[in-house]
Amino acid sequence: MNIVIADQRKLVCDSVQLLASSLPGATVLGQAQDLARAEGLVTAAPEPVTLIAGVQLGGGDIIALLRRCRGRGRMPRTIVLISPGELNYAREALRAGAGAVCLLDDLYQKLPQILAAQAEGVVALPAALMARILADPADRLTKREHEIMALIKEGLTNFQVSARLGLSENTVKYYLKTIYQKLDVPTRTAAIARYLTEDY
Repeated sequence: MNIVIADQRKLVCDSVQLLASSLPGATVLGQAQDLARAEGLVTAAPEPVTLIAGVQLGGGDIIALLRRCRGRGRMPRTIVLISPGELNYAREALRAGAGAVCLLDDLYQKLPQILAAQAEGVVALPAALMARILADPADRLTKREHEIMALIKEGLTNFQVSARLGLSENTVKYYLKTIYQKLDVPTRTAAIARYLTEDY
């Protein structure tokens, strides 16, 4: 099994590589912290290739990566790693062609089982996680998203929001993209207007 690992956090990549390398028949072809390198590794990999990726990458996210891979005709078997607050991205990744989702908290327990299922061509989603995804209202903002919107409506820039909340500017942009999806708006101004007039 040929594996590419992608996540903007090196620690996550290293943890996944340590686990994946210990599995019989698994070969890790490389790690990527940004979208361009991840796309390059997937494109150059012998088929079939399995992509294990977090939702955030430098220069983009897992949705953008899957769309670019599909555009190149090199769609990998994909396992998306999420934290509990990223259920909305799990839904979008599945729509974009991912075949499995794994909570980072369950990495060591669930990832080997999910890899085995994917090798058989089976979509793998732990039952408890599926229940959470289905029960979680896709259009409701998380606590962090409310914090960001509270600052955005005060007129703060992305840089100022990142400094206030102790996040990177890229992380703020990632949250804003998710917020725009949930509010079904294309711009910052439209997001503020909808946030102020509707209950999220």
